[in-house]
Amino acid sequence: MTHGFTALRLARRVDAERQGDVLATLGIVLAFAGRTADGLRRFDEAVPLTPASKLPRLLHRRAHVLHMLARNIEALEQLAQAIAGSHALGDTLWEGRSLNTRCDVHLALGNVDAAEADAVLAERLLTSVGQEFEAVQAVHNQGLAAHLRGDIPAALTLLDRAAERYSALGNVRHDLIIERTQVLLTAGLIDDARELCTSTLGSTERAPIRRAELLLTLAHAALAQGDAEAAEASATEAIRLFDAQLRVGWGDRARLLRLRAQYLAEHPDLLPWMVDWLDPPARSTEGRAARARRMLQDASALVESMRHHAAPELPVALLLHGRIAQDAGQADDTRRSLAAAASTRHAGPPLARAAGWLAQALLAQQRGDRRSLYLACRHGLDAVDEHRSILGDIELRALASGHGIEFTRLAVADAVRGAGPRQLLWWTERWRAAALDGSVRQPSDAALAHELAALRDVARRLESASDPGPGAPALVQERDRLETSIRQRYRHLRAVGPGASGDPPLHGPDLPAVLSELAELDAPREADELDGLDAREGGGILLYLVNDRDTLHLLTTTGGRVVHSPVGPLAVAHREAEFARFALRRAAHGRQVDLARQGRLLQDALLGERPPAAVRRLAGDGTGRPRHVVIVPPAHLLTAPWGLLPLLRDAVVTVAPSTTQWLRARRLRSSASDSARAGHVALVTGPGLTSREAEVSTLHAFHDGARVLSSDRATVAAAVAVLDGAALGHVAAHGHFRADAPLFSTLTLADGPLTVHDLHGLRRPPRSLVLSACDSGGVAPIGAYEALGLVSSLLGMGTSEVMASVVPVNDFATLAVMTRVHESAAAGATLAEGLLAARRAADDDPLQAATAASFTTWGA
Repeated sequence: MTHGFTALRLARRVDAERQGDVLATLGIVLAFAGRTADGLRRFDEAVPLTPASKLPRLLHRRAHVLHMLARNIEALEQLAQAIAGSHALGDTLWEGRSLNTRCDVHLALGNVDAAEADAVLAERLLTSVGQEFEAVQAVHNQGLAAHLRGDIPAALTLLDRAAERYSALGNVRHDLIIERTQVLLTAGLIDDARELCTSTLGSTERAPIRRAELLLTLAHAALAQGDAEAAEASATEAIRLFDAQLRVGWGDRARLLRLRAQYLAEHPDLLPWMVDWLDPPARSTEGRAARARRMLQDASALVESMRHHAAPELPVALLLHGRIAQDAGQADDTRRSLAAAASTRHAGPPLARAAGWLAQALLAQQRGDRRSLYLACRHGLDAVDEHRSILGDIELRALASGHGIEFTRLAVADAVRGAGPRQLLWWTERWRAAALDGSVRQPSDAALAHELAALRDVARRLESASDPGPGAPALVQERDRLETSIRQRYRHLRAVGPGASGDPPLHGPDLPAVLSELAELDAPREADELDGLDAREGGGILLYLVNDRDTLHLLTTTGGRVVHSPVGPLAVAHREAEFARFALRRAAHGRQVDLARQGRLLQDALLGERPPAAVRRLAGDGTGRPRHVVIVPPAHLLTAPWGLLPLLRDAVVTVAPSTTQWLRARRLRSSASDSARAGHVALVTGPGLTSREAEVSTLHAFHDGARVLSSDRATVAAAVAVLDGAALGHVAAHGHFRADAPLFSTLTLADGPLTVHDLHGLRRPPRSLVLSACDSGGVAPIGAYEALGLVSSLLGMGTSEVMASVVPVNDFATLAVMTRVHESAAAGATLAEGLLAARRAADDDPLQAATAASFTTWGA
């Protein structure tokens, strides 16, 4: 600013034109320093001093400041004049600059198509005159337009491309950092977003404009993590800065964030992403009502200001206003706000429409209109599916599930209260059905293959070093860099299959098909009079576990009948599952463990102390013929050791993330079995097993013509090649589950670890696969209904049946279990049937019994 005022003093000695140019420059400087009112006054002084040939440039600069103040309609008017004037004068440089700025304004107003058109034209014009930096800004703007449209892969691709080009020019753009952070937040990558904001804030002390915007973005990230206190603190500091800069629109965004943080603090039992919209538990107290009335005053003022400035965030503010009004006991205000928010449900990008449909669902709930509630929830989930349908990265798709959980919880809560067990099953499955759809494909570029090989080499060197040595920190840093780069490549992927490229995704589970397939699992049985039930319960049994507000419910389906029974607290089920896994780990080391007692406790926690009659009959079948049981639990219970449950001791047990995934796996297996090219058997051994080559050597005897890779030849490339197209694959290797990064979970092979990303290179995944590796069945829950890991990824790619352990296992005891499994498989049995045979054979050997119970079969 000091130089600016000095320049103005000197310009007054030259001529009016020079004075006008300096005034316009000083106006920009003052605005970026937070003195926006002074900046606009300098522009007003500059207008009469500027000749017509230079006026388009001044109008462009003034529009830029108006945009900063959220006076976007005025900014558009001035930019239209600036663009037309520059074009008439043949001033390509300033025409491109004005187009870039108008793109910013269109983005602020939600005019995505107009913004993108301006950015594309700006890039072409600015490139033509050699303005590389400003051409990169146009690419940057195209990324913002893609984000606003809801196209996350395109947004990440364009913003990453812009970052690389800025870096090549030696420039660090804090606004790009802010916008990349916002895309990460939309994608559900909350930890990445908060870390990026926090690390950047320390370098922006001299940029008040950017510091305020970073604080606002940091508040978003903290809120998404459920850290209401940190979110409120960051938002409050951002409000102070925005108010000082007279940036009303930005100040309103910060006030909205602060209100959301305060609301989360009042409702700590809500998930962070539900702060705007989900129906809170009815537990209002006098103190809470008083606080809600105070918050309601702030929310009302905020809504009016956002209406006045046509803020894109108005629907979110209205939704929050309705929630606060409900807490305050203001029924009329609640209805008005929700109705206004619901009016946006037919327009805008998918997630914006979803917010409108949620408001509509809440209105229906308030009226007690079940039909309208379900209809709104269906439309809302369809909108979220549309958002998910273009994401090609399995991690992003899993994280996107959070945007739909509000609808599912509303519908499930209503179904639990009285809509019936079939409705409860349909609504829970409606969202689980979207999991693991197999639309992810490996990026086909040499750079990814190079990075995966480099990562393998770094990991091998880290694992093989008995003494980490001085080079270890550098290796860890390189491993982290490579993992980040690989993740970034996958995030740029677009989906393939239904729902991709604008095609509507498939909506809703096909329960009749599931029930029909279930009926074909076992032959019909004689009528059973137990507990007064007289039904021919042919077919398998589906045990479907539902979480409603931290209470576990069991839906038992057999013979086409669905029975609903409450189980108990979800926390108890989690605790007993963890205790059971701990007991199995102790048993693997030869410790004495009372597995029978642990199994009974786990059973009570998962199925209830008195399970439905159809489940109890499994223990006293009397026919000698095992029943097939399909278990579909919430994500957090997928790795419970189901083989420990006494009632399932003589059952063929299969676990699946959803009935839709189970049905898909069944059909894949049937189609592969009917094919003349059923595939081969592949047996792979990794290095360092205490049993050495004994496991694969023993199993080879059951499979004539099996393709065998010994431990010294089992490289990642060779293993992927031999598993490709196999009817049955078996990998005996050490495994490592990464809860922090499940897609980097590994199986150790001759040249290093095989990861999920390597498995994406399979053209035809094996029909059935045994992972005879410690902890290979681990999954990391993402949201409420998705789980990521080696097993879930294989199922998503098209493998119909995967057997893996949920805890570390004893190598020698595993050999006996695998012998039984492969003996059965060679005779035409499924992996689940082979695992039952292994459990039965282990009755007299506690170590083998624990080992057999440590394995689970997922899929079909």
